[in-house]
Amino acid sequence: MPALIIRPASAADRSALAPLYLASRRHAFHWLPADACALTDFEAATAGEEILVAERDGELLGFASVWLPDSFLHHLFVAPGHLRQGVGRALLDACATLPGGCTTLKCLVLNTGALRFYAAQGWRAEAEGGAGDDAWLLLRKHGG
Repeated sequence: MPALIIRPASAADRSALAPLYLASRRHAFHWLPADACALTDFEAATAGEEILVAERDGELLGFASVWLPDSFLHHLFVAPGHLRQGVGRALLDACATLPGGCTTLKCLVLNTGALRFYAAQGWRAEAEGGAGDDAWLLLRKHGG
């Protein structure tokens, strides 16, 4: 299998990232109606953020976006067909090397798969907020 490459997103990547974001959100947020997510959401959701992409053999498999002023992981999405292949972990590891690192994130409580993933990577809940489908946990990275 070709190597997984983690690199900064280029302007040319954006057209491929929008559909990846849409498919990944619909998969992860399965409780939402399909029309709650739109192809046009990507640009606004990642405005001003540092974006890293995971690529293998020319195909984008996932991305992470970090709000650098707060070392806050805003998005981590892996294409549904590439889950549990080390893509998310590789993106998280790369985010940790950004200026200021990547020390906090919010995750929806209903996104149990993501919460299990983050817990396995050493992230722990420190606060909570929202309600119902919008309830979230603030997670902080612990350990190495």
